[in-house]
Amino acid sequence: MGIPGLTSYILNNSERYLENYMLHDTYLVIDGHCVICQLYMWHAKCNCAFGGDYDKYAQCVREFFGDLLRCNVTPLVIIDGGAENKKMKTIMSRVKQKIEIASNYTFSTQERTKFFPLSLTKVFIDVMNELEIKHARCVFEADNTIAAVARSLNCPVLSYDSDFYIYGSLYIPFNTFENNIMPNPSGNGFVKHCRIYSIDKLFKTYYGLNQTSLFLAAVLLGNDYVKQRTFKKFFNHLPQIRKRYSTEQHRKIDGILHWLRRRTLNEAIIGILSRLRKEERKNILNKIEMIMNSYVDAPLSVLKILGFSAEVCFKASMDNVSKKFKFEGDIYNLTYEEDEPTEAEQSDEEEKKDEEEAASILEDKQLVSNESLVNNLPAWFITEFQQNRYPSYFLDVIIRKLYISRAQLEDPTSVSTLFVALKIISVIYAILISVNKSKPSLEYVTRDMNRGIQRYQLEYCDNILGCKLPCLLNLREIPFVVRKEILNSTLGIYNARDINEFPSNWMLYLATIKYWIDQHEEPSKLRCHIYALLFAMLFNIIDCNIGTQFRVLAKFHQKCNKIVEDIQRDRQTKKYQPQYPVDTTLTAAVYAVNVDDCFLASRFFISNFEIDRKLYSQPKKYDISIIHNFAEFQNCVIHTDHLNSLLNYPYEPTKLSAVYNGTLLYNLCSNFKKRDNVEAYINLILQNSASLLHLFNTLLTKAKPLLKTALQIKTDENKKQKVKKHKKKEHVINEEKEKEETCEDSDEQEFYDTSNSFSVLGLQS
Repeated sequence: MGIPGLTSYILNNSERYLENYMLHDTYLVIDGHCVICQLYMWHAKCNCAFGGDYDKYAQCVREFFGDLLRCNVTPLVIIDGGAENKKMKTIMSRVKQKIEIASNYTFSTQERTKFFPLSLTKVFIDVMNELEIKHARCVFEADNTIAAVARSLNCPVLSYDSDFYIYGSLYIPFNTFENNIMPNPSGNGFVKHCRIYSIDKLFKTYYGLNQTSLFLAAVLLGNDYVKQRTFKKFFNHLPQIRKRYSTEQHRKIDGILHWLRRRTLNEAIIGILSRLRKEERKNILNKIEMIMNSYVDAPLSVLKILGFSAEVCFKASMDNVSKKFKFEGDIYNLTYEEDEPTEAEQSDEEEKKDEEEAASILEDKQLVSNESLVNNLPAWFITEFQQNRYPSYFLDVIIRKLYISRAQLEDPTSVSTLFVALKIISVIYAILISVNKSKPSLEYVTRDMNRGIQRYQLEYCDNILGCKLPCLLNLREIPFVVRKEILNSTLGIYNARDINEFPSNWMLYLATIKYWIDQHEEPSKLRCHIYALLFAMLFNIIDCNIGTQFRVLAKFHQKCNKIVEDIQRDRQTKKYQPQYPVDTTLTAAVYAVNVDDCFLASRFFISNFEIDRKLYSQPKKYDISIIHNFAEFQNCVIHTDHLNSLLNYPYEPTKLSAVYNGTLLYNLCSNFKKRDNVEAYINLILQNSASLLHLFNTLLTKAKPLLKTALQIKTDENKKQKVKKHKKKEHVINEEKEKEETCEDSDEQEFYDTSNSFSVLGLQS
């Protein structure tokens, strides 16, 4: 949730509230949603402007967990589930804000504002599965469960959410985590230096304060569920504490804590309600009770998902039993004093404007009971949801028949990139909602053409190609071949041979490319995007052979120049001319790739992982149309993955960090748009890496029947080209070839393509 100003209030007085701590040999409960974002913001060093450098982010996550494991720390990651009713207006307001940010985002914006890519959580979960990190998803809000699990295991929480200053668990603020690990000074192994907070420190400063009154303080200070202005009349009468604090909010925090420490809970509630009109009191009291009880209501079923025994789960549940707060006093016979409106109150109307606009989307939406519908879901579905096999919005769709789209960087003058994935979303919805007796249309919220948010309807349809979709209740009883056929039909795969030509880890990705292409009236306009997607699939093959540490050309030259020179010299001496079979499988072509070819091809790939410096001096070169099309594709990828998981993985899931780097794809697509013949250009790039060239051409051969005419150059387009232009292009290609051959004997070993503006990055590194 988060309490405004509380984090800075504590950190500004860190010598009083925090103490140095060496983390090692313990459990660590991790606020998954928070750490996913914090790692991206402060450690991953990704380019936000290109839609997601997922390989770099995945490596950052591996290093984060690797450090913890070396310190003998057992991470327990808990992630938020479905949105709760009380938070819906806040969510809608934030979506509107993010869409506005995205609509005005430029290349230079990423220097000061981070924008989270669509599949960040998926990549984080993929890495956890890879490293066998224990993780779980709560059914709803996770914060209270995170704190309760930490208390039951007597271990700290890692987060950057101010709520954890009041929960009563040990708490390590993420920003106090040092980057490196150090040898343990008192024994074997390593430690992670950080700072830790205990609520007892706060109680010593504000003597008389207790856990329950802290929950009330959180209500008064405002969070995602209630705005601080709700209690503006109370604040008008709050005694001012004569201490120097940097902000008005810090003074309020100090004043509230001092005020609460001198009162019982009932006295405090009376003091708050007496400043409200009689007709307001019941509604405000209900909010106070709801929010205070949300802090103590902590389901602990995730302990079983995390692998703990039944005995541990039972003990934790017993230790966590708390009586819910219910005010029993008379709220109507309190003395009321009316105040004159202040300037701050008058300005509240402006603050409400955005909220009301976002909330209007929900006007006709019945916010039904969460529990009533969740209890009707199959046990296997809830278990798999808690195992992080499904996204959190699955529950929102089931409970509210509402899907709120994530904002992406896209062209605000074009329709939302969500629309391209609606066929997939429709099938997901039909299966999820099949447990309900009524089958209403799905309402979804996404960006409109005015850079605002709009609610749309997606008609309910429970059949595909004339066949009725299965019910969620018996989905796990449906044969594998039927589940696979549902996915194939959704993606437009009508001939299994087209997809069976690919290795299992590429099948779903290639099928999604086909689906994305099919949604366009003129697929040939995506030709350069498609070549970029296919060519970029090689970068993970290279990483697997030479390592993932090379993403900057200067570092590659420093460490690998001699290796490249030795390879070139050896091949020249031996007159290296490998031969590969024309008719081969893709799997065989992948295994045939050799390390030397990867080193030789790396320079071109690495130069395209870097930003074209001209984008800094010429912002208009930032091509939002390229970003938009790849954003469409990402929407297809993520929703295809969600349908695949719901159908219990008829295909091996796509590991996005192995195939998708937004910066690389943007650079490749921009480069390919300058070429008349992209395939000839790629053959030129890979001419000295025969095994990679063989792999790419094999991939093209297998992919073309699936992608049909999307890679074809229209004949009439070729006829429009003037002879002079063809000659000029031929001269440029010959010049590129000459430079590439010269490069083999050059001391600098630079690849510089005169028609490729991105290749100059290698010389500037």
